[in-house]
Amino acid sequence: MKEKKQKIGIYGGTFDPIHFGHLNLVFELMEKHGLDEVWFVLAQINPHKVGTSPVSTEHRLAMLQLALEGIPQFHISEVECRRPAPSYTVETLRHFLQEPGAEKNQFYLLLGEDSIPGFFRWHEVREIVQMVPLLIGSRTGEWDCDDPEADPLILGAIEKGIVKTNLMDISSTELRRRLSQNLYCGHLVPAKALAYIQKHDLYGAKR
Repeated sequence: MKEKKQKIGIYGGTFDPIHFGHLNLVFELMEKHGLDEVWFVLAQINPHKVGTSPVSTEHRLAMLQLALEGIPQFHISEVECRRPAPSYTVETLRHFLQEPGAEKNQFYLLLGEDSIPGFFRWHEVREIVQMVPLLIGSRTGEWDCDDPEADPLILGAIEKGIVKTNLMDISSTELRRRLSQNLYCGHLVPAKALAYIQKHDLYGAKR
């Protein structure tokens, strides 16, 4: 009898900071597709946001650890933190697929629908969609491409990966603004991560 593969979702980001929008998306995709685990991959610098300065990797990692505490299916990978920035998803996927025992896993790349417009410009994106299936959270469960010259290989992977989910629309930029103005953010950020932000005066937040 053929051994059943572990279904593992890969979810990357700068998580600056981690918030309920991230967690809600991952929970929905995990449960709708029966994923066994989700690996949160912390990026040093998003290649599409080069020139920006996120909070230090150490602080973002600590917030991520606190936010995921007690959720056994969620794990954190620091593989991108150990590589020179910026972080490229294709290199991360190659790393996971080349690890000993990788043949026992079926990996999926988890995305939110806000990532789709820029996805066509990702580094070696054709390689990405040939390595792993996509799972893309979408409010409507549909996506229409308005670019007649869109690469059909990438387009097909996106269309196949669309999943209807209940997304929480949380802007990281708006969240950081609220934190800087000491506005209430308990509805946006897990309590332990928020306490850490306030303890270390991150984003201008104070107790």
